[in-house]
Amino acid sequence: MPRISLSTWSLFLRMDYLQAMRFAIENGFQGIEIWSNNFYFWPRTVAPDEIAAIRSMCEENNIPLAVHFCTGANNLAEINDGHLRESRNQLKETIFLCEEIGADTVTVHPGMVPDLTSHTESHLDPRFTKEALRREAIERFRESLAEAADFAEDHGVVIGLENFSHVKGCIQSKYKDLIQWVDTVNLPSLQITLDVGHANLEEGIPKALETFGHRIRHIHMNDNDGVSINHGELGTGTIDWKAMAPFLRQFDGMLSLEVLVRKDLEGAVLRSKAFLEKLLAED
Repeated sequence: MPRISLSTWSLFLRMDYLQAMRFAIENGFQGIEIWSNNFYFWPRTVAPDEIAAIRSMCEENNIPLAVHFCTGANNLAEINDGHLRESRNQLKETIFLCEEIGADTVTVHPGMVPDLTSHTESHLDPRFTKEALRREAIERFRESLAEAADFAEDHGVVIGLENFSHVKGCIQSKYKDLIQWVDTVNLPSLQITLDVGHANLEEGIPKALETFGHRIRHIHMNDNDGVSINHGELGTGTIDWKAMAPFLRQFDGMLSLEVLVRKDLEGAVLRSKAFLEKLLAED
């Protein structure tokens, strides 16, 4: 059975992650995804008393946990060796932190292609063409995934690789890219996080469900107009939720609300929860 869950990102403009966790528990959410960022829940600054508080809250309320890897300045496809090592180290530290707090899933974005030159003339160094830079970035990302998946396997954590091709500069261009990377690593510790809002801007939700299938570990829930990403309240955009409902009802994992409506943060979250509860209950 799916668990209606809340990403603390949905409330970060008003609450820190512990406050957002308490909000989730008080309002009957069945799971929590903690968003890691440069100010809150960064692996090197989470204190032992915070870890104890997280574990206590979740154990007392039977709340499973997931974590979203910090995207601020991290790039697992970076071609600068020093920056790449730091991004890989931070992911390992996040995986270890997941184990410490009792989380079993960490969501990771595909890397980004470096924009080092705007020149495309054939006489330039071929290593700096857009195509060459993209190939190099993809190869480094594949190595990052393999290394991280090995580490995650040892710590009982699963990496959910998120669809992100709607973002300019992302190394992913098609759903099949994610499938290829996951299947090449071929470890249970590397699966897929489906973001339905992103999919609505990419190759579509039906194709995402068909392509990713059993590899989907975790789902981000938000809505949009099919033109631009805004992480809108469920039911306010163009997503055909009724068509998606049969899949959601049989999904055995977190349906993590990742909505951000600035004029009414809490209200949008609670209305989205009610929308999803009704959707799951209908025949």
